[in-house]
Amino acid sequence: MPAPIVLLSDFGHTDPYVGQMKGVLATLAPHVPVIDLCHGVRPQAVAQGAYFLASSFSHFPEGSVFVCVVDPGVGTDRGILCMEVAERLVLAPDNGLLVPLLSDYPAAACYRMDTDIFEDAAPTFHGRDIFCPLAARLACGEPLNTLGEPYPVSQMYTPEWMVPVGFADHIACHVQHIDHFGNVVLNLSAIPWLERIALWPDLYIRQTPPQRVLRTTTFGQLPRNTLGCIAGSQGFLELVLHSASAAHFLKLDIGDSIFLHGHLDVYES
Repeated sequence: MPAPIVLLSDFGHTDPYVGQMKGVLATLAPHVPVIDLCHGVRPQAVAQGAYFLASSFSHFPEGSVFVCVVDPGVGTDRGILCMEVAERLVLAPDNGLLVPLLSDYPAAACYRMDTDIFEDAAPTFHGRDIFCPLAARLACGEPLNTLGEPYPVSQMYTPEWMVPVGFADHIACHVQHIDHFGNVVLNLSAIPWLERIALWPDLYIRQTPPQRVLRTTTFGQLPRNTLGCIAGSQGFLELVLHSASAAHFLKLDIGDSIFLHGHLDVYES
């Protein structure tokens, strides 16, 4: 069986959009299996889609073709990129979706796809009319260099909020996802950020009042109603509560800024 085409989008399941994409793939590449990674990305939440991609990528076989459509700029002059990484291909708009994945695989090659051949594409639905036909051609063996031109990864669009900033005693980061349990997933890869905060005498979140956070390895080690910081199963640091929602407790949402500190006295100076 050939490697799958993997779909990631913010389309949900109450509209026909995902089904239409699958119809195109079934027409153009009927022998290629299609796997839904997720279509529940919050609408236009590029950071959340990027997190889903980066945390899931390695669990799919070599040869997989990812179609990632979280694309608030659809129809504009933003490019469509295809990244060749670890024997897999990832199609995505040039809006930051690929940035966390690139940080894990810095040797990846990138191409900007030729979209002029899709003259009849609907300007509001490139997922169906451009991404899926490109994915089908790639999955059927068409060489990537016949569908696009090499594109320097240094020129990929990188939103400022997508990249955390670390200092000696504090880190500025963002919430990239809140899971079903209310765990707050930060845009901090467990390696190396966990090693950094392990050197701090303590750990606090800048809020009013400041919130002390325990560094822990499991949920069960936390006393109830106590905030913890854990290296989650998806490879990123998470703020958690034992058997409760950390997001609700901290009043946080996707995209919010977070400041982690190693000393309480930064609030008292």
